[in-house]
Amino acid sequence: MIFITGGVRSGKSAFAEKFARQLGEEKTLYYVATGVSFDEEMEKRIIRHQQDRENQNAHWNTVEMQVQIPFTIEQLSNNDVVLFECVTTWLSNVLYTYKQINENSEYIDNCIESLQKQLLTWRKQGATIIVVSNEVLDELPSQYDEVNLYRKLLGELHQWIVQNSDEAYEVQFQLVQRWK
Repeated sequence: MIFITGGVRSGKSAFAEKFARQLGEEKTLYYVATGVSFDEEMEKRIIRHQQDRENQNAHWNTVEMQVQIPFTIEQLSNNDVVLFECVTTWLSNVLYTYKQINENSEYIDNCIESLQKQLLTWRKQGATIIVVSNEVLDELPSQYDEVNLYRKLLGELHQWIVQNSDEAYEVQFQLVQRWK
């Protein structure tokens, strides 16, 4: 498992996609897209990411995932690479869904545990998993409880992912720093 983080528009997605393609031509590439086009800006970002992948010399099997892991990629092998794009968007989806359905906090915990279990399962199956996330934890605490909960959960999830990763990178201004 490989973790890649960085600021918004830092070049981390391009780095992650290139990294996945370089793992070998014989690999099956999966792109787990967590973005939801809830406004014009997000729609443009999704389209840009789709076009970027279409312009590459690679075939991506795109799987959309807002909260739950799709069953279409349950079983993976040594010839598979999963690019999970991205943790911050996925966690936002979880919190938005939680707020919409008025579940108790176990819902959030169950979603996070489900993601962690799936990542570890894919890894045990021999697939290479590249997990992308945004670095938003450098900001000062917010006056809003929801923002602070998001930051807390994201920080804990980042720590778990790095602990279970073989490599960890941070991308800023298209410059890559390997931390692990």
